[in-house]
Amino acid sequence: TVNTTGTGVGTVTSVPSGINCGIYCTTMYAKNTSVTLTATAASGSIFTGWSGGGCTGTGSCTITLATDTAVTANFTYIYVYTITINRKIGTGSGTVTSAPVGIDCGSDCSGTYDDGTAVTLTATAANGSVFAGWAGGGCTGTGSCTITLAADTNVFAFFISAFNLTVNKTGTGNGTITSAPSGINCGTSCSKMYANDTSVTLTATAANRSVFAGWSGACTNTSGNCTVTMNAAKSVTATFNSSSTGICELCLPSRGGWRAILK
Repeated sequence: TVNTTGTGVGTVTSVPSGINCGIYCTTMYAKNTSVTLTATAASGSIFTGWSGGGCTGTGSCTITLATDTAVTANFTYIYVYTITINRKIGTGSGTVTSAPVGIDCGSDCSGTYDDGTAVTLTATAANGSVFAGWAGGGCTGTGSCTITLAADTNVFAFFISAFNLTVNKTGTGNGTITSAPSGINCGTSCSKMYANDTSVTLTATAANRSVFAGWSGACTNTSGNCTVTMNAAKSVTATFNSSSTGICELCLPSRGGWRAILK
């Protein structure tokens, strides 16, 4: 005899045939027959294990019949929850994807997952936008966000329009330009997308035997830092010139003192 219990739904079948529970849950077998029972959960349920007849675990169970035997199969309902992505927030655009798959949207969308599933959301800004952060579902910051589902969940993804700041260097000298907020380090990285209305301050640092001669483009001052407000794509040029600073590379003794060869 096979009984089913629990909040879920499923079937139990046997080899040799005779049990198909759901439909018929009791059958007679000759003494010492070896009967293998297999439990299969229905959609939306999981098989959580056997009891009785020496059966345990969640795999198939084999019983050699020496007496009347009762076995119970337990099925548990899987709660299914929905993550809803509210993406149309802010002046920019972008997409949100998920792992496991189920969400891939450039507009509002949703995906359903089993109770307890860990879902990782990733936001990717479109060209001309930056991802400004999450809200809802315990998600914060601008990196990926992982939610372990225990209820229906709403998540907001914020995308903001952005503009490119390009930095150029010119002149006979050398130097570097850095930015606050970070992003520009020219030499290495000479362009960066910044969110609309971000105030970016550029600092020029001359290399040895060079002097900073001034800014041009979006800034025109000849000394100090350059500050630009990113409400459009902007370009700034920093000029560095070679400097003759009278460094004594070779000093030779001469009548009445030292003779310096300057370079």
